[in-house]
Amino acid sequence: FVTEFAVIYYGFINWKKRKLKNNEFSYHKENGTIALLAVLILIIAIETIVLHLFIEKWSLIAAWALTGISIYSGIQIFGFLKSIIKRPISIENDLLYLRYGIMKESIINIKNIDSIEVSTKDFETNDESTRLSLLGELEGHNVIIHLTKPNTIKGLYGIKKEYKKIAIYIDNKQEFINQIDNAKQIL
Repeated sequence: FVTEFAVIYYGFINWKKRKLKNNEFSYHKENGTIALLAVLILIIAIETIVLHLFIEKWSLIAAWALTGISIYSGIQIFGFLKSIIKRPISIENDLLYLRYGIMKESIINIKNIDSIEVSTKDFETNDESTRLSLLGELEGHNVIIHLTKPNTIKGLYGIKKEYKKIAIYIDNKQEFINQIDNAKQIL
């Protein structure tokens, strides 16, 4: 229910432009995530029309049922797309809030960060490592955060996974690393 409300809120209610604060970091401006999701919505729209016309020759009810499902899917993706823009990664007090729109979220105590590696090399997910991105290899990463002890990431519908290493994409990676280093020194 919360996910459905978030899709409606970010997709259709929250349209005000949001300016990032000094402690907030975008992760969508310099990679192709937004464009990829927009193209996916366009493909869904085209597929919906073609499929509707094809299936209505067989069954009007089935055609409208599939059209409804396709429209619902497009709305879901649109809400997710908008949430990426509205929910940045942030550093607050001694916590790092990793967010990937409404789809994934993790809170890391900065004391638990062992190191931050700037890297675009292949990243294999396993029992101790994960990606913040829902799109996996399609989106890529430019920062890998290594932790001293396991942390939890929450995904869609409350699915949780523990990790000690997480790959993320940050538009301004150097400023992000500097702020994490400064926060670590204060602690």
